Amino acid sequence: MAMLSDLKPNAKQLVYDLVTQAGVETSDWANFDGDHPTTNPKYCYDWAFWDDSKRVVVICLWFSQMREENGSVYQVQNLRTLASKSGHKDPSIAVRAKRARRVDMAFQLASNRNLPVRVIVVDGTRRGEEGADTSDVERRMLDPESWHVAAYDDDGNCRLVRGLRTASAETFTPAEINALGSFFEGAKVEVKAQIRERSQLLRDLARDHFAAQSADGRLHCAACDWTPPLKLELNSPIVEIHHGIGISTYPTDGKALTFAEAIIHLTPLCPNCHRVLHAKPGGGTFTLAELQKARI
Repeated sequence: MAMLSDLKPNAKQLVYDLVTQAGVETSDWANFDGDHPTTNPKYCYDWAFWDDSKRVVVICLWFSQMREENGSVYQVQNLRTLASKSGHKDPSIAVRAKRARRVDMAFQLASNRNLPVRVIVVDGTRRGEEGADTSDVERRMLDPESWHVAAYDDDGNCRLVRGLRTASAETFTPAEINALGSFFEGAKVEVKAQIRERSQLLRDLARDHFAAQSADGRLHCAACDWTPPLKLELNSPIVEIHHGIGISTYPTDGKALTFAEAIIHLTPLCPNCHRVLHAKPGGGTFTLAELQKARI
């Protein structure tokens, strides 16, 4: 297995060539008024790329942020804070926030779909290192081995590990199974379904938005005013984000919304109120006013 030092790039290869080599479709890169697709600004400055049809995710990672432990190379990232600054008045920060948001989306995609991650290792001077005001990539290479998202939590903490995910070999023993008795759940059936994906980043930003608007800076249910207890340390957010417009009405390939466009249709609700809201007889949902009136 390659050691961390083996992943240090020694040449500056083009992003276009590395993304193509990783298996992402790059034909659209040529659709711009320029001399060569490799210089298309719509793509060449991004740090994350993916191709749904080929089930591949490509992410650029700094070599200086990689670590090695017990023979395993990994990197820990959290880009939520930077990603939340997409509307910043400083254009340079807004652009970096947009790229950070796309990388965070790639983390979510790889985690939710258990997709392998191809890593473009970049090396040079990172912003903030040695007093540098901007980042300067001096070398790039495509790691020949795939990575995987080993962990991704609701706060945006992502741990990427070099190598494909390995299945756990731990199983119940026959004695443990016999001790449970028999459970008959019915005949074997095959279920095929398509689901609509929601943006985890949008929900997280919405929680921050609604919390900031409250008098105590905490996230409350808009129907009953419940808020998670301070004395308990919870492993994930409890207050849920209700979408006022069903995403089933969106195009099959999704719909891009700015935060300002999306937030007006979002409402924070505790799990109980959220469940009640969707329990209207005959389909549809109760309104927030109906929930609030019923709680009086």
